[in-house]
Amino acid sequence: MAEDLFRLYQDMSQRKIWLAFKGAISQDVLVELGTLLKNKSVLDRKVKKVFAIFIEMTQNILHYSAETETVSFGGNGAVHPVGVGVVVVSESADDYSVSAGNVVTAEQVDYLREQCERIHNSDASQLKQYYDERLKAEHTRAGSKGAGLGLIDIARKADFPLDYEMRPIADGRAFFVITARIAKTLPA
Repeated sequence: MAEDLFRLYQDMSQRKIWLAFKGAISQDVLVELGTLLKNKSVLDRKVKKVFAIFIEMTQNILHYSAETETVSFGGNGAVHPVGVGVVVVSESADDYSVSAGNVVTAEQVDYLREQCERIHNSDASQLKQYYDERLKAEHTRAGSKGAGLGLIDIARKADFPLDYEMRPIADGRAFFVITARIAKTLPA
């Protein structure tokens, strides 16, 4: 185990991974991880975008992951199911990257694929128009905690089109991975 952990440490160092977390994303965990990341963003406007994207992605895991765990909140013994997933924040020579992954239901797969394709193929003005349309929409998607604005908001903050992948796992479910990249300098 020590050798495996050392290899993981070396790999994370080589890839300049600032933060990696796998597990239940409760509001408390989100706040703690966000605080760690926010401390890096005090002076850098680009890193503030990384922070905002990180928060949105972890909230998506918290609210929409098909894999959940029950965690206790506060000292009163109340328990609540929260989403399980993985989130990684890293840096390369040219950009910062925020990636998140979680299990999604068969019902979520097609919806997410359609949303991601539309978002991936939209330019900045189309994303703004789509965001405004969704904001004004009277009906939100069943089971949604909002008007489906999170992915659009992530794409609007990113400097490159979002990358996503759906890996089939079982029973029609999939492991959904999304990556947003923020250029260290303005893209050409």
